[in-house]
Amino acid sequence: MNDDSLPQRALAVLDAALDMPVTDRDRWIAEHCAGDIALEDEARLLLSAAGNTHGILDVPPLAILSSRENLSIVAALAGRYEIVREIGRGGMATVFLAHEVKHNRDVVLKVLSSQVARLCGDERFHREVHIAATLSHPHIVPLIDSGEADGFLYYVMPWMDGRSLREVLKADRLPLSGALQILHDVASALQFAHSARVIHRDVKPENILIASGHAYLLDFGIAKLGVEPTDAAGITAPGFALGTRRYMAPEQVYAADTVDARADIFAWGALGAELLTGAPLPGGEPQLAARSVFDRRTDLPEHVVALLLECLATAPSQRPDNMSSVIAQFTSARARPRREGNWRSASGIAAGVAVVVAVSIVSWAAAQASTAPAFGDPVAVTVLRNETGDPALSVLGRFAGDWVTDGLQQLGVSKTVPWAGALLASEHASSTGAPLVATLREETLAGTVVTGSYYRVRDSLHLQAQLIDTRSGDLVSRLAPIVVPISHPEAAVMQLRDRVMGAVAAAHNEHVAAIPGLTRNPPTFAAYEAFNRGMDLFLSQKYSVALAEFRDAYALDSTFSWAATWGARAALNIDSLEAAGALSRRARDGGPELGAYHDASLRYIEARLLGDGTSARAAIQRAATLAPNSRAGFDNAVALLSAGSVRAAREQLQRMNPNRGEMRGWSSYWTQRVHTSHLTGDHAMALTDAREMARRYPERRVALVLQARALAATGNTVALDSAVTAWEVLPVNVYWSQGAAMVVAAEELMRRGHNAAGRRYAARAITWLTARLSENPRDRSHRYWMGSVLYDVARYESARPYFESLAREFPGEIDYRGLAAVVAARRKDQRSAERWLGPAAPTEIGKHLVFCARIAAINGRTEQSLTLLTSAMEHGIENYPWLSGAAFRDLAVLERQPRGLALLGAH
Repeated sequence: MNDDSLPQRALAVLDAALDMPVTDRDRWIAEHCAGDIALEDEARLLLSAAGNTHGILDVPPLAILSSRENLSIVAALAGRYEIVREIGRGGMATVFLAHEVKHNRDVVLKVLSSQVARLCGDERFHREVHIAATLSHPHIVPLIDSGEADGFLYYVMPWMDGRSLREVLKADRLPLSGALQILHDVASALQFAHSARVIHRDVKPENILIASGHAYLLDFGIAKLGVEPTDAAGITAPGFALGTRRYMAPEQVYAADTVDARADIFAWGALGAELLTGAPLPGGEPQLAARSVFDRRTDLPEHVVALLLECLATAPSQRPDNMSSVIAQFTSARARPRREGNWRSASGIAAGVAVVVAVSIVSWAAAQASTAPAFGDPVAVTVLRNETGDPALSVLGRFAGDWVTDGLQQLGVSKTVPWAGALLASEHASSTGAPLVATLREETLAGTVVTGSYYRVRDSLHLQAQLIDTRSGDLVSRLAPIVVPISHPEAAVMQLRDRVMGAVAAAHNEHVAAIPGLTRNPPTFAAYEAFNRGMDLFLSQKYSVALAEFRDAYALDSTFSWAATWGARAALNIDSLEAAGALSRRARDGGPELGAYHDASLRYIEARLLGDGTSARAAIQRAATLAPNSRAGFDNAVALLSAGSVRAAREQLQRMNPNRGEMRGWSSYWTQRVHTSHLTGDHAMALTDAREMARRYPERRVALVLQARALAATGNTVALDSAVTAWEVLPVNVYWSQGAAMVVAAEELMRRGHNAAGRRYAARAITWLTARLSENPRDRSHRYWMGSVLYDVARYESARPYFESLAREFPGEIDYRGLAAVVAARRKDQRSAERWLGPAAPTEIGKHLVFCARIAAINGRTEQSLTLLTSAMEHGIENYPWLSGAAFRDLAVLERQPRGLALLGAH
């Protein structure tokens, strides 16, 4: 090896040696220098100056930077950064807490030692800067600046009030929930790094920061680019171990430059074993060592233990291929015994049958009614499996499940799991490999499950279905096979619908099965394809494009009432009231055959369009009773919340399971759950739920704002500062931005008497929003938040142009008109206030009355304000949970009275 590389090689040996116990360092260096006397001498020379260092957040005594150099750094960075104190040292650099003058914030400066730069060059430091600059993730400490000052290379990270995981572990043993949260955060960070082709290579507690309840990965000093999996099993080339031996994969010890992402997976496994057992793995073969430790613990999740053991495999090929696979296994439910009866083999036999005898299921059901087993309620219909080999026909399985569910709901003799819940449970089983019937029972509480498959024989489509008892897994009944031309798949669905309804009817009433013409025609296949796309978009909260798909579905088949109903719901969510009204009328025109659940859901929409909050709440409560863990249950909670019935809303949400049915994947469930905790004064639970929402849905920026509000409500400004700083790397041109979080925090702080802290946050928000608006003065969201924060600090004239311009540009938005009106009221201009507010559409009555109440309070008419606010509750106040913060300056007088306190949920 070229002698020019000696200093770098010695530094690599030093980095690894410093992580070994003091008594083992001499022996370790001798072993790993393998007879290279020059390398061993250089490493021992460096080691002689070193004490025991633990990571960049700790303070080891290795004096790489001299006092003179410290003074030089202070001088070099003067005007940009004010050095506060030294907070850590490592093999290459010294870390300082500093104050950034330009943005008036505390930061962390990592400065390369000039001695190391002379000795080893600055390539590694430049690489670390380059890698850090490419990684922007909620659980990776970000790079916010870098540069050179008088020969000193440095880079800058945000200051986050926290401790290294090593310090946390020294102080106390982590609870299981905390350990699992840290493992998930680190896995998420590694998954992102690997997607950017970066391997960390030094995952250990020293390089993990714990702040604001979450873990953040840092120190990419020995990271490498390029993570394509390679077969490392046969690598024997000599090399030097970059990393920390205790957490290093076997292949990394001898060939650190050739390892792939599976080295980080091994380190994650070693970290997990330490977090769950309270101590690092003992020496020896890692899997055996881990298994012996885990065997002494009976309280650990089995699927997590199995995953960690897999990650600790000696051969890379025996570990999970990537972090995405690790996260999927880590977050999955523990596997359950597979009990699905004989239906799989039955459908396989049916797939080989070329000639099928068609038998009427209605006649069959009537004949078998006296002997057939009773059906357990509720009944759930799964996605039918596509065995045709044609991906274009995949949607047929969803079409069939949806339409059979609709038929059972219309039949009304048995409770039926709503299709959206059964669909999500089916797809969860498919994606995780979990048993289908057992998953439906767990997710939807179904007593009976309808399953099936379809396949192609030349130009015909064959469909086979059966009903399964979820308690025993036994086959209850196998329906007669269905054969139709491949060009008419909807005909097969229509027959399946009839047959399932006949079987269920026979189980409950032997006379029902004999009624002819029990069902009407299903939608056309083309209509259902459009509807299916609309449902996916709706669940992703893309309501405008979902509305277009629902409209297309209804246009393709005017008998498809559910398409019109869901279209009306999508239209309501984007305040397209005319479209919502037209679609709800078309759904109602479908006739009297609507099932009870469908009818109640439609009545809820109709009542909302009329501004009849009382009737809307009654209708959605009926629907929620029919299907408690459905979207109706969620809508019922929102309706209760809009009427100020916070505790009832909280109880409704607590009865629901966010991991099952229609609530799985629905981020708004967590938003409302946080609101109910906040309004009942349980701010610790609000913070916990907001963090859980952020973990599950990192793209939902409102979770960050909810966290800021919860921290502000408790007056915990230290944690609030740390959290808000950590969000600096997130996108800025969004509604729920970092600026929005600062505005909400300012409102909550001032509302609760923390005026100085609140005004400080308001000033930060104004600075942040001013910078954004200088880049794009027409940004609608930033203008709204700027007007709001100026109003919060009583700068009413400054807020006026923001609100009035928005009201002129968007006259259909009552929020903007109302805010322009309250500014006018502050100026004692009652006529302008009335003109800006204007009349209310039926769906706006609740909000309109709130603005009237605010104006009355501003004018000193307290009793009138209370009366108006009470009336608003009766109609329902959209976004009620934000009211007490956004309107705190206007309604503060009401909170001094018991009646007003109850109305505003002030705790």
